[in-house]
Amino acid sequence: MPRPLKVKIFMDPRANVIEEQANTWLADLGSATIIKTDTFVSGATVPCIVVTVWYELPTPEEERPGFRVV
Repeated sequence: MPRPLKVKIFMDPRANVIEEQANTWLADLGSATIIKTDTFVSGATVPCIVVTVWYELPTPEEERPGFRVV
């Protein structure tokens, strides 16, 4: 059965802050497959940049097809 995608959202009015947040998150995450990203600029009361990342973590060895303990 496919595993559900995980979602990470970054928000700030400054692009450089979002870049720092995303880089720190990626460094802490270690390894992941990025499936899709989306960027949205909100103009409500305060301008805000919203970056959404859909990702999945690596499959543990035990869950991979053909894996067996010897």
